[in-house]
Amino acid sequence: MSTGTQVAPAIDGEKALDAYYGSFTSDQEKEVLTVPLRLVEAWSRNDAAGVANSFTEDGVMILPGDVFKKGRDEIHSFMAAAYAGPFKGTGVTGRPVDVRIISDDAALIRTHGGILAAGQTEIAEELAVRSTWVVVKRDGQWQLAGYQNSPRGAGATLRW
Repeated sequence: MSTGTQVAPAIDGEKALDAYYGSFTSDQEKEVLTVPLRLVEAWSRNDAAGVANSFTEDGVMILPGDVFKKGRDEIHSFMAAAYAGPFKGTGVTGRPVDVRIISDDAALIRTHGGILAAGQTEIAEELAVRSTWVVVKRDGQWQLAGYQNSPRGAGATLRW
């Protein structure tokens, strides 16, 4: 079974970007949405440093299974172990479902997506997630200050 979400691990081309942005078309919304796009791209390479660098230096990642990682070093170590083990060769994807600009340097994003098993283009139900991203603008670049996801959909049992 699958969620019916069919997407590529990384978004290439202007047409694909337009589809990704959907109704979030203001320049500021598009800037904010570069954060999930950068993380998706880093994950497509199983690049733990790239994922960690999407976060602020003191960023927080909270995942199912009582995973709490604070700071780039902890996030990097966690992701490197994941890519060497259960998530080797996987991708991740998602679509924005809500973007709220809080101020000129803070925003909240909600996405629906999940992990793409190695070689797959469709998210399996047990790997589908609902995510919340708190992004901030630091030194002119949007970064991830806080990320949390939870399983969604029938059969969702995502564990790290």
